[in-house]
Amino acid sequence: MSGYATRRVCGDRQTAASKLTNIMNDKLNHPTTGQSDAPAQHPETCQRSPKWAAVVNDTLVLLPKQHVTARLIKQQAGVPADLTLVRDHGSANDVPFEDEAQLDLSDGNVFYTLPRCEVKPANGCVAPPKLAFVVNDQVEQTLNPLQTGRSLRELFGFAPAVRLFRDYESPDDSAIGLDDAVKFPDGPVFYTRRVGVGLTITVNKQTFGETDGVKERMTGREIASLVSPQPDKTEVTRHKGAERIPVALDETVEIKGCEEFSVIRTNVVGGFEPTRVTRELNALRENGGEITFVESPVACAVYHRLPARKGYPHLTETDVLVPIPSAYPGVMLDGAYLPTGSPLLGRVEGSPQGQTIQALGRTWQLVSYHPHNGGGGPAWNINRHGLHTYYTEVLSWIQRARV
Repeated sequence: MSGYATRRVCGDRQTAASKLTNIMNDKLNHPTTGQSDAPAQHPETCQRSPKWAAVVNDTLVLLPKQHVTARLIKQQAGVPADLTLVRDHGSANDVPFEDEAQLDLSDGNVFYTLPRCEVKPANGCVAPPKLAFVVNDQVEQTLNPLQTGRSLRELFGFAPAVRLFRDYESPDDSAIGLDDAVKFPDGPVFYTRRVGVGLTITVNKQTFGETDGVKERMTGREIASLVSPQPDKTEVTRHKGAERIPVALDETVEIKGCEEFSVIRTNVVGGFEPTRVTRELNALRENGGEITFVESPVACAVYHRLPARKGYPHLTETDVLVPIPSAYPGVMLDGAYLPTGSPLLGRVEGSPQGQTIQALGRTWQLVSYHPHNGGGGPAWNINRHGLHTYYTEVLSWIQRARV
């Protein structure tokens, strides 16, 4: 490596990328106890090269191989030739590269560009680089090159039953088990496949299949358990066109596939990461949910046309606005806004607050509704809950409104 790239790293005269590679290789070749003892995958050969990609200025860029020049990365990212490519590390001390520098993407594949006059050489100790894993063309960044099949699924919000494959430049891709070691230098590009088609049903706008417990005959309780940890405290309704048919918890339903149900909790006591938000909202939209993402004045999601319970005298449906915390999903979803003047204010659990916001040309009033903090819902789980599951909480909240 030449030009900008050669730096002093904590007193050692070598490149930041070279030293990090040595550290990672030492860890990968000498695993600690407790790692998976699953059978090793096929050895990598020149006929079975993994696909590679990078992230440049927060944009996914597909690349032909692991070792490329800085110039090629800039060209594929479509950035101006007079900008300098900089590898993004886990600190403010990042590493810039001249155009002809040969880069190993396994040393870090997250970059940004700067005008040459703003480039500052990396000095002193260089932190580990950011690493971008790619699954189904979606990107998640981490500093940890040593994942497992389970942790990688959780990083992207996938269920454990999802079939995960490392993508190679050949038809012979590798299936990744839950306990398999997933090493970043072996390739960062993956894709998923569903475990067969089988029977699927939709519950609260989420799709569930046989690996989730869907079968040819299900009780209302089993259907409720797909979205609620307390199925005995729920009401189940089957959708048949415009008709809504109650399903008793002990009642058995024949499942032929594609049936839709709603599950409402009966014990309501409640008063970012952009790629994750998009993924969760799309999960609802794919099943007919009407949701709008609003970026300002505060980030929020608006669930449209949520139905009140059958025969409710004050309204038949309503929109609900849910604010998205800036540290989401590390900070849980909490609270909900109703349109000002809504007849539900004072009838749903939780007190109307003086706080209002403007969104979608309307004024919304906050209600102190806290499903994941003593409001009847489960404790917030960063790997399980999100905007797609908050739909269930809000739907239950609306349908339990007092007359």
